[in-house]
Amino acid sequence: MDYDYQKREEKAVAAIKKAIPSSLKQDMLKESKGMFAEMYENKEVFPNHIMGSAIDSVGTKVILAEAMHKYDTIGIDCVAMSANDLATFGKMSPFLFIDCLSVQDKIQEERISGEIIKGIVKGLEECDASSILRNSIRLNFGKGETASVHEILAGPKEGYSFDLVGGMIGFMPKQEIGFEVKEGQKIIALTSSGLHSNGYTDARLQLLNGDFEERPEYKKRYKGKYSLNDEFDGSTIGKRLLEPTKLYVEDMARASKDHSVIGINNTGYGLKNLNRLKGNVDFIITDPIKPQPIFELIQKESGFSDEEMYRKFNMGMGFFIITDDAEAVLQKVQDGKIVGELVKGKGRTILKRDTDIIFEGY
Repeated sequence: MDYDYQKREEKAVAAIKKAIPSSLKQDMLKESKGMFAEMYENKEVFPNHIMGSAIDSVGTKVILAEAMHKYDTIGIDCVAMSANDLATFGKMSPFLFIDCLSVQDKIQEERISGEIIKGIVKGLEECDASSILRNSIRLNFGKGETASVHEILAGPKEGYSFDLVGGMIGFMPKQEIGFEVKEGQKIIALTSSGLHSNGYTDARLQLLNGDFEERPEYKKRYKGKYSLNDEFDGSTIGKRLLEPTKLYVEDMARASKDHSVIGINNTGYGLKNLNRLKGNVDFIITDPIKPQPIFELIQKESGFSDEEMYRKFNMGMGFFIITDDAEAVLQKVQDGKIVGELVKGKGRTILKRDTDIIFEGY
């Protein structure tokens, strides 16, 4: 079975774009088109700032939370998916987070919804950049929605299925907008905490035996030999897979305070994410961060090539920073490393191996 959803996603996105009239994007800054978050301006309401917006779901990582009956960290992932997208713009101060929690009945009856929200709160507590950027923009947990949709959800254990979506908006000063990529700039990678929230369909089906799955039609899709409780890397397979997504808001706030930087959230599509930045340059990665053992295990069990691994997963590099001031920026961030540089080229990302691996387009 083919677990690569890229082509289907491209068709869906194309249909969505076609359905949205340009009049509903009239205040969006063209610089943010195709980037991780969209940016908008309104000279009357916020004359000195640009508003950024991002939204995402946790994806199939929720299946692991259900299977392990551990719900207090998945909310961190929900926050991080949007917060890290906003952080790519540097001096972006998160202002408002909103969520939609769709659930089956056991999530409500056993008050598991409270555990999920505790994770969101913990994630939000790690996103306040106001003290670093020295402004009055504080992060708020806005109006949320809990939808009882038992009939339209399904999970490995009846009654415990849920879906979690979150969106965030933030503000940054207008004068901070603008960054041009050019040859000679360095690429800094910040370590990931693990898989973050991407590639979980492949990871689950290739690693696990599906012993927790009650639905026969889905159980047969699992190809792996491991159970969630099997010991691995000083912990268990399940705990390593459920490790929450690392937040990079504070790192980017510190890096952007005194330096010109642009961020890349290394999410779905892996190294292709660098190709979102447009310019006559290639992004050359010669010294990547060594992936954590969980990635090595996935590759061993799946047989995926290096190219597939770096396209499906973050491979230990959760976020990239492009800058002229790499050595200075390294002093402002945690767990960063210079992994490459920009050279004159065609907008490609090239991972230097025995044979170069080239990622083109986005």
